[in-house]
Amino acid sequence: MSTTAMPARHYPSTAVGVPVTLGIAFGLYVAWLESNNGASNTRITVAGLVGGAACAVLCFALGMVQHRLRREVRAASYGAIFGAVMGYMLNVSGQTWLEGTLMGLILGLSMAVVTFYIRYTQET
Repeated sequence: MSTTAMPARHYPSTAVGVPVTLGIAFGLYVAWLESNNGASNTRITVAGLVGGAACAVLCFALGMVQHRLRREVRAASYGAIFGAVMGYMLNVSGQTWLEGTLMGLILGLSMAVVTFYIRYTQET
C-alpha cells in the first residue's frame, strides 16, 4: 500500500497574523472588562481565552473564504462578526443583554453597509 503525504498548507503571514492579533486584543479587552466588574480570576481567564479564540477563529475563517464570496455576502459576513463582537463586549461591560444586542445589530449593519460600499466602489 502506497501512502502519499499531503503537502503542508502555507498561509501568508497576514492571513494568520491579523486574526491572531485581533483575537489577542479582543481577549485582553474582554478580560479587562470582566476584571472591572469584579469577576473571579477563573471567570476573567475563561472569558478572555474563549472570547479571543472565538474572535480569532471567526476572523481567520472569513479571511480564508472571503475571496470566493460575493460582495453582498462578504459585507454581511463582516457585519455579522463585527456586530457579534461589539454586542458581546457591550454585554460584558455591564450593559443589559437587550442594549448589547441592539447596539451589536446597529453596529453590525453599519459595518455591512460600509464594507459593501468599499467593495462596490473598488471591484467594478
